[in-house]
This record gives sequence, C-alpha cells and structure tokens, in this order.
Amino acid sequence: LASACGACLVAAASAARLGAAPPAAGVVGGNVAVGVGAVQLDPVPHVPTVAINGVGGTVQMPMAGLGVWQYNDTRAEAALKTALRVGYRMVDTALGYDNQGGVGRALAEAFGSGALRREDVFITSKIPGGLPSANATQALEQCLVQLGVEYVDLMLVHFPASWGGVGGPALRKEQWLAMEAFAKKGKARALGVSHYCPRHVEDVLSVATVPIAVNQVQYHVGMGTALENATDGIAYDRQEGVVYQSFSPLCGPCGTTELIDGKMVTDIGANHGKSGAQVSLRWQIQQGVPVIPKSDKESHLRDNLDLFDWTLSPKEMATLTAATSPPVSGTSEMPPTSGDCDVL
Repeated sequence: LASACGACLVAAASAARLGAAPPAAGVVGGNVAVGVGAVQLDPVPHVPTVAINGVGGTVQMPMAGLGVWQYNDTRAEAALKTALRVGYRMVDTALGYDNQGGVGRALAEAFGSGALRREDVFITSKIPGGLPSANATQALEQCLVQLGVEYVDLMLVHFPASWGGVGGPALRKEQWLAMEAFAKKGKARALGVSHYCPRHVEDVLSVATVPIAVNQVQYHVGMGTALENATDGIAYDRQEGVVYQSFSPLCGPCGTTELIDGKMVTDIGANHGKSGAQVSLRWQIQQGVPVIPKSDKESHLRDNLDLFDWTLSPKEMATLTAATSPPVSGTSEMPPTSGDCDVL
C-alpha cells in the first residue's frame, strides 16, 4: 500500500543519522476471529504498519489507532474494549489525560483473558513537557503503573515546555535524556515528541543517542498547504526521518464538523461508498500520515479503521489538499498557526 510505504521512507534519514536499521512496512491483523473467556474479538481488518526508529532498531506502528483525549476513565475503558474487539491494535493516551487507569483496565481484561497478548497492542503514552530529569522519570514510571504494563511501545514528550510555557532548550535536552534512560531499561520501545517545531527537534537531536521516532501534531484536511508554523514542520520532520503522526485528524478542537459531514468530503465519499470522515482520514493515510481518531461508537470505530482497501484519485487528493478550511486550531493569528512554534 502506497500510504504505508510512503511513511516508511521518512524514517530513513534519522535511521542513518543514529545508526538504526532501515525502515520497512508491515501489516497488523488478518481475517481471523479470536476469543478466549469473556473477551470475543471480531475478524481483524487489514491495517498496514509503518516502521518507526526505535531504541534497538525499527518498530512497527499501525497506521490507524484509537485516541482517547478528553475521555474520562470509564469512557476510555469502554471505548478501548470496543475498539479492541472490532480490530484496533493501537491506543494513544497520556498522563495528562487522566484516563490511563481506564485504558489499563481494558488492556488487562484483553490480556488476562488470553484474547490478546501484550505484544499484539501498540501502546502510546505521553508525559508533560518542561520536566527536569527526576520529575520526568517519576512521570514515566507513573504511566506504566497506571497502564498496568511493563513497557510502552512509544513514549512521547507531550509539549516542548510545560503547558504554561516553562522550559527552554536546556530542559528539553535534560528531559529527553531521562526518556532515553527509561527506554534503555526496556520500558519503551521507541521515543518521540508532540507539538514540536523544527528548532525544538533540533534541541533534542543535539544530544540524542536514541532516534526521535514520531512527532505527533494536529493535522487534517484544511492544512494541506499550511505553512510551517501551522503544521509544526511536516517537511522538516520527514527530512529528519521523524514519522509525522496526526492527532485530531477530524479537527475535533476546531468547532466544526465539516470534515465529517461537509459537502466537499461527503461528495467525494459518495464516489467510493464511504463517509466524509473516512475521506478526511484517507487523505492523511494516503500521504503516509498515521492517524488516531477518537470515538466510542462502534459504527464510527469500524468506519475509522476502514481506510485501507480503497484509494482517493489524484484529483480528489488535490481538491482536499487545496482546501484551507478548517485551518489549524491554535492561535487567532492570520494566517492561522498552531502556536507551538512560539514556545521558547
């Protein structure tokens, strides 16, 4: 699949820079139903993976997973239980979401029943930015305790500073080295960042001995021609071999549903027998951008994973790329920016 292969290519520069193995694509799942005890799993859909640069070589990350931002413990647990049953094999959470306990309970049920093994599910977590080494280490360990696992597949620094803007280059470097120490103990298979702009990434690269695997950034239809201070530097990340992953791929914070039910995406969807939301997500997948849409409705969860056996035409891709609405949700500046690149 071109989407997965395209995403694989972006990791090559970083792999060479830090001596990691070259990336390769893979596939999660197959049309097999599984179930032991109380947990019954539906046939697993075909979901391509992208190779990210991990601590000890490449790690395969699914191109689509479940986001749980703004869900409380109970809702996150229920959403993940349903998602795992219908075929999801990646979940994205964070210490700051205050729902890792719920995520952990859903995982414990799946693993404890024998329906899934720990290695079957790709788990991403995040710790706050702007933390000195001791605090970062404490936050990292807290994530494992809350999730009830011995390791995560991907650990991110959630922001280039504290949410209040406290940090700076020296603290970014110190926190990254604490992340590396954690990962080298076998507690994270890969490390990455979120909301990082090129100069933030450069700070980390100046001290890194472990590759930056992923930069998780807001990205969606409406941002296809946006400038670096809106995308946080998608072209730069690709140049450095950092896989660019999209959060809010349907622009949940934007105050509009146009990427779900707007005329442009629904008209294109009608050409394929797909929904507007599927078109919006497929536009990203087809560029090699992994997505983590959020839902706890089974029908939406199924649709959000049904992205890989159909293709948007070049004309449809061009139409979606040229769209300028909705813009990035961040500051009120014109043209719109994420605000991330203003962080010192």
